[in-house]
Amino acid sequence: MTLAATGHPPTQAAAAAGSAPAVPGEPARSARPRTDRRLARIRVFLAVGALLFGAVGIYGVQVRTDGANDAKTHSGILIEQAEQIYHSLSDADATSTTMYLHVGEAPANLLQQYNTDLQNAQAALLAATKEAGGDAVAVKALDQIATQLPQYVKLNATAAANNLIGYPVGFRYLLQASNLMQGTSATATAPPSGILPWAQNLTDTEAKNLSAAEGTAKQFPVPMLVVGLLLLAALTVVQVQESRRTNRVFSPGLLAATVALVVAFAWTGVDIGVQNGHEDKAKSRGSDQVSVLATARILSLQGRTEEMLTLVGRGTADDQETDYAGVTAANGTYTPGTEANLATALQQAEKLATDDTGTKLAAAALGDEAAWHTQHQALRGFDAQNQYEKAVDSALGQHDFATAPSAAKSFDALQTDLDHAITYAETSFGAEAKDGAGAVAGLEIGLGVLALLMATAVVRGLGRRIAEYQ
Repeated sequence: MTLAATGHPPTQAAAAAGSAPAVPGEPARSARPRTDRRLARIRVFLAVGALLFGAVGIYGVQVRTDGANDAKTHSGILIEQAEQIYHSLSDADATSTTMYLHVGEAPANLLQQYNTDLQNAQAALLAATKEAGGDAVAVKALDQIATQLPQYVKLNATAAANNLIGYPVGFRYLLQASNLMQGTSATATAPPSGILPWAQNLTDTEAKNLSAAEGTAKQFPVPMLVVGLLLLAALTVVQVQESRRTNRVFSPGLLAATVALVVAFAWTGVDIGVQNGHEDKAKSRGSDQVSVLATARILSLQGRTEEMLTLVGRGTADDQETDYAGVTAANGTYTPGTEANLATALQQAEKLATDDTGTKLAAAALGDEAAWHTQHQALRGFDAQNQYEKAVDSALGQHDFATAPSAAKSFDALQTDLDHAITYAETSFGAEAKDGAGAVAGLEIGLGVLALLMATAVVRGLGRRIAEYQ
């Protein structure tokens, strides 16, 4: 008998190696349980991996969907309401100073505009308070505005009553009301004071919330990618190993699971790419432009208030003209005023415009601003030459200026073009935000179905292999 290298017979060597002697016509029995257990563990691992992939995929899509819906139905709505509050209150302040130029009873159209502004501001306050929910910063700003607004209205009413009977003390009440409205902005150590600074605080807060929502809507599904790549690698390795062990080209079940995984990746990639495109457009064509245009509109109303207060003050409110025109220090340093900041904002809006319509609207507003500034300088020239009535006529667009160019007409044209530009940008934002929120519709269900298909294919595919050893 020929001995093995161990000095034992072949059957003993085989036993020492941990395998039973082969029986002709049967697979090695000791290999069966080891193969069964190995394939069973692989089956469980791959099936759980498929379900985990589906779970993290669904979670990732839900996070993006929540962000897109937030931008469309919450943050986007709140910032529009905040800007409506700011615009309505600014316009009310500009209108009240314009009314005061009319000695005696205020014109019915201006009085109606003033009351409409207050009503719109109050309606937006109620809507924003309801929408803000538990946002403490927004609620505090809204409370401050709501608390101070009645005091502003009372001061304006007192000013109007005095103006009606020709008492000059009415101007002091008007100035107090305007100062309460304009207030002072927040600093590093002090909160804002006055009404509009709190409205600006609200707008800034909601702008940050909208930016965060837009960022969430574009959040990359990293967990899904990691789990999916690991699962793809595992499926590939198992198929290669089983192909070598069994001399089969492929396993139908594992191949089906791999195809389902690739489909899930492709579907997700296409949908999030489309969603990202809509969210980018919502920002560039919508929220970015609305922010700049709303700032320009507020600056224009602030400039109008300063223009009117300077006239009403008749030499006692020249600081209002300084605020409008800016000031040059003794060392030559120029601090831009409201007008320069307005022109800069409109130039920025024109640069941000992404289509012909947006560009034309911004350019028209910029042209109106230049015309208004020209008329304002002419108005100040009349006042400096003691032609006060002529300056007032230009400011109000009446008498000799009823048909001629005037500060009033240029300002009104600017407001009209700004309104059109803002409406266009808000419409673009709403459309893109809606499309962005709907871009991944059905993806969550699709990922769930594909995950179940992957798990089922793995169980059935490896189940057949395990059955061969039983």
